[in-house]
Amino acid sequence: MNFIQINVFLNVSETLNLSKTAKNLHMTQPAVTKNIQQLESELAIKLFNRGKKGVSLTKEGLYFYQHMSDIMSNIEQLIVQIKGHNFLSSIRLGYTNTPFEELFLPKILEQVSTREPNLKIVLKNFNLNAGIDDIISHRFDLILTTSENVAGNPAIIFDPLFDSKFVALVTKSSALANRSHLDINDLNDTDIILFNPRQSPPAIDRLQRELSIHIKKGRETIADTVAILITLIKGKQGVGILPSFVVDRTDSEIIAIPLDYSTKITYGIAYLTDNDHEELRCLLDIIKEIVSSGTILI
Repeated sequence: MNFIQINVFLNVSETLNLSKTAKNLHMTQPAVTKNIQQLESELAIKLFNRGKKGVSLTKEGLYFYQHMSDIMSNIEQLIVQIKGHNFLSSIRLGYTNTPFEELFLPKILEQVSTREPNLKIVLKNFNLNAGIDDIISHRFDLILTTSENVAGNPAIIFDPLFDSKFVALVTKSSALANRSHLDINDLNDTDIILFNPRQSPPAIDRLQRELSIHIKKGRETIADTVAILITLIKGKQGVGILPSFVVDRTDSEIIAIPLDYSTKITYGIAYLTDNDHEELRCLLDIIKEIVSSGTILI
């Protein structure tokens, strides 16, 4: 086992796409595959399920990813601090890499650098359904998540930032593209792309279960990631359903149509009740200020 294999494994775990990892790490796709195979052989376990639509983590792979990503993050931070003799306070912030987060996280980092120069924010991607465990195990100091993912746990505080409605995603050439809004019945005879229920918030899962009643058997496709779901839509494989904040509003190939569905998703910040210190409160204030400023389209 070496650092190259570990780095490749962590990147594939986050992209679930071999070609994207190859591009990220400036490697060939066969080299990515070889490193994963060597790591699996050495560990004597299967880390990924492989299929025509990409890869997904096995149970063992997810366990290995959660622990190894922590280890590597700590190593990287230690190296940076030792080299620079820079022993700053740090806050570990977990996020799921939605387009909304890609827009507002850089603004947060910029404000933190200006207002709290001795505070370092460590960004780490996380699995949405592992949110509670990630906070309680102190893997993260706070995470950006939905209210349902951390509901009912007295050890966790959830500060809401905004409510998000659902939208139907179609291509410009779709027969539905000119609609100002849709309801579930409008999708009766449509191919639907569903988000993997194991990786989605409960509200999305409930909506998808309701949609499944209306979808004819064989007309649904499951996507493991938002990126795969968007790719399938662009490939004219069906209509996708997502919360509006997950949608990249700069993508000119996709049209987001409001869905008449009463349930909303509340997005916000979650952290432990006993994790109350000055640096964390400062970061919370900055996040709330930027989101409430209205400079980012939700």
